[in-house]
Amino acid sequence: MRSSRTRLALLVALVALCAFALVGCGSSSSSSSTQASSSAQTAASATTQTGTATTGQSHLATAKFLLHSGLAFGAFHRWIYKPYKAGNFTGGNLGKHKAAAAKAALAALFAYHEVKLAVEAGKSSPTVSKLLAPLTALQSKLQTLTTGLKSGTVDPAAITSANADIGNVSSAASAAGQSIKEQVPSAGQLLSGG
Repeated sequence: MRSSRTRLALLVALVALCAFALVGCGSSSSSSSTQASSSAQTAASATTQTGTATTGQSHLATAKFLLHSGLAFGAFHRWIYKPYKAGNFTGGNLGKHKAAAAKAALAALFAYHEVKLAVEAGKSSPTVSKLLAPLTALQSKLQTLTTGLKSGTVDPAAITSANADIGNVSSAASAAGQSIKEQVPSAGQLLSGG
């Protein structure tokens, strides 16, 4: 009897051991399959998130481009172009209009800085990247204007040329589906240089 019980116990133990082994193998392959599926889903999710992040970064770069361009153009028109058209810079000598000259010099420096930021932002945006060449040309003209205004002299042709560049960039941005809205910076922004 003992041997029958022993055999039965051994048989039950063997069946249990085999069952555990089979369950272990099944869950291992099921686990591997689940892990592989989970890894694939994670990779797909990361790709989607990366695509979304890239799209989000592009939209943010475009928004920054539009903001900085709008501030630069607003400063230029408010404190350089309009006073020029009003005759405040006649004869190329700014000595008579010291307050206008000081604001114009600050505005030129501010606009230069804002255009520089717009160019940097535009590098990350496929939407506005084609506007970088004319904006870089404008940046160079603003730097020349800043130097002239600081020294008390200005080349009227440089002002009209910069204004034409601003018009060209604005038109090209509109053609690309983006509108640059001019914003006049505050006095604090102007004094801080951007």
